[in-house]
Amino acid sequence: MGVYFDLGRPVVGGWMGGGWVSHDPVRRVDLLWGAEFGQEGAVLFGVNVDTGAVVERHRIGAREFSAIVQHATGTLWIYTYHGINQPGNLLLSWRPETRRLTSHGFPPLSGQRFVGAIFGLDGRLYLGTHPHGHLVSFDPQDETWRDHGCQAPPPIIPDQHIWCRPVAVTEDGAIVCNIVRERPGQIIAFHPRTGETRQLTEMPGELVHRSTGQPKVTANMRERTYTDARHAPPVTRRFDYEPCVATDIVGLNKGPDGKIYGSTIISMHLFCFDPQTRELKDLGRVGWDGGEIYDVIAYKDKLYMGSYTGAHFAVYDPSKPWNPRPDTQGMAEDANPRNFGPLGEDMNRPFEYAVGPDDRLYIACRANYGIPGGGLARFDPQTEAKKVFRDPAQSVQSVAADDRYVYGGTSIRGGRGCVDVTTQAKLFLFDPQRERRVYECVPVAEAIAVTSLAISPVTRLIYGATDTGHLFAFDCDERQVVKVWKLRSQGTPLMGVPEAYGIIHLTAGSDGDIYGVTRTDVFKLDVSLDRVIYLDPPPIPDLYQIVEGAPGVFYIGARSHLLEYHLKDTPHYR
Repeated sequence: MGVYFDLGRPVVGGWMGGGWVSHDPVRRVDLLWGAEFGQEGAVLFGVNVDTGAVVERHRIGAREFSAIVQHATGTLWIYTYHGINQPGNLLLSWRPETRRLTSHGFPPLSGQRFVGAIFGLDGRLYLGTHPHGHLVSFDPQDETWRDHGCQAPPPIIPDQHIWCRPVAVTEDGAIVCNIVRERPGQIIAFHPRTGETRQLTEMPGELVHRSTGQPKVTANMRERTYTDARHAPPVTRRFDYEPCVATDIVGLNKGPDGKIYGSTIISMHLFCFDPQTRELKDLGRVGWDGGEIYDVIAYKDKLYMGSYTGAHFAVYDPSKPWNPRPDTQGMAEDANPRNFGPLGEDMNRPFEYAVGPDDRLYIACRANYGIPGGGLARFDPQTEAKKVFRDPAQSVQSVAADDRYVYGGTSIRGGRGCVDVTTQAKLFLFDPQRERRVYECVPVAEAIAVTSLAISPVTRLIYGATDTGHLFAFDCDERQVVKVWKLRSQGTPLMGVPEAYGIIHLTAGSDGDIYGVTRTDVFKLDVSLDRVIYLDPPPIPDLYQIVEGAPGVFYIGARSHLLEYHLKDTPHYR
């Protein structure tokens, strides 16, 4: 029997937002509203602008939300982007008279989320949705909903993602929306009086008001400071909000110094765990903008990482002080981590990395919004040169390498908003010398993604996992899949990574066996017996990432917690 240790939550308060300003006519104070987000729930809090005291604090059952202020009444309208364990979304309101959150439900739609809001001249609140591009409205007076339908101009392609973002109101009351499928998108005007929608060639010149998407007061919630824009020059003050929401682990690997390094979703933070001192430390936020650092990999004495958006690639030197240099977007020579900039070629999401047989780093990438496919990127740590081997049909979801080839697992998904042009995921062999794929196959017919790859030093077979919950073994010499297993549970669809499927992660153990995690199981693929063995049940589900530290000691992401799993418990004598 093995044993688990819950090492704690490495990053708390890493995903902050807000900056909405309202006036409370009851207490006669101005409020700065902030938000703390996380996969296990969110917090809305209000700060008294004059004193810096946190005077409002409300838990919200969503991972992320936004808000719009109704200045005439001081009401704050909150619309959620994501549920916690379900896709449902809600419209909520906070009123100065009650100082409570009231839920107003969701329009009679399924499988959609709010992505923008604006008040119309008729007093209704207009909200846009994704992925079906509807415009809906809510009347605060009689609390009725209306669905005004999909606003995207034809043709409507099934399963294509559509964002409908209300951005302005014209003098005659039309609601102007950006419709985004491919970039840069289209502009439409919906007229509430007639119910008609027309496509525009440009933004109308005569507007009553326009949503800028930016708050009136800028705020850095993680540092708990804000800038009061009412004064000239601006005055910076502190407020006393203490973050409490953790974000889920997305990246995990062993560092060059023996520590375990990782990242969490939508935070741009790195963390590390020292097995010797038992210290779990949030290193901090990197110096460049983005959504998340997807993973990390050790090469020689450095730690490399890739981040969304824009597929930035960067390096961290653990032997030097943390110095992110946000004033230079992390690109200064003395920045640590240091940002090398985008990989290029429309790459956007650098998911996984491997050290190739040519001693260069290979990166599995997905393309930008609206663009099909992705590619296999290459980064040379010696010269800092970057190159992308583009795949216009499929993205590359996973990558591994040995002394012969780089192996890639693909996904049929491209950048959000594109139209998928294939139906089956592939495994490919990439020859670094010839700089091309020399073989590819469909390892599991029904799979749309090969989610992870690992190579056993004992069998030299390539082992892969798929979104369908299958494992497969591929013989590079025979050029064929030689074995397939079906697991008893699926992978974890991490909320924040734009996947419609679960990710099963694999790693090669020091004993030559392949270890992995599904949503609820930790398992070992015994390569000598060709048999899947389920290990001790984990204390927390939704497992994501697994890596071995010392022989027989594995580190696993479980929601926002880092678990340490010892294959064998240490006997206790007395």
